[in-house]
Amino acid sequence: MIEGKGLGAKKINRVNLSLTNKEAFKLNRLATACNMKPTTLAGLLIEISLNNAGLVDRLQKEYCTQTSYRVILVNNGAGELVYLLNGREDG
Repeated sequence: MIEGKGLGAKKINRVNLSLTNKEAFKLNRLATACNMKPTTLAGLLIEISLNNAGLVDRLQKEYCTQTSYRVILVNNGAGELVYLLNGREDG
């Protein structure tokens, strides 16, 4: 892909996921039901999850082993969560 061609200011970050056969089956079924491609649906699920304060808090309680890396969620007033690390804004 030629960088910058046809993307405007849109930045794409690729994440490579490995799903079990069972998870892939569920994703494909749901994507078909929602008339989406599985990759599009997976991206939407990630976006929704990262903007769900309850889910982020639950994941950190269960898996966060170093409190210095724990994120603090702040609502920016536009309905989007901002992730702060150690009380500073990282961007």
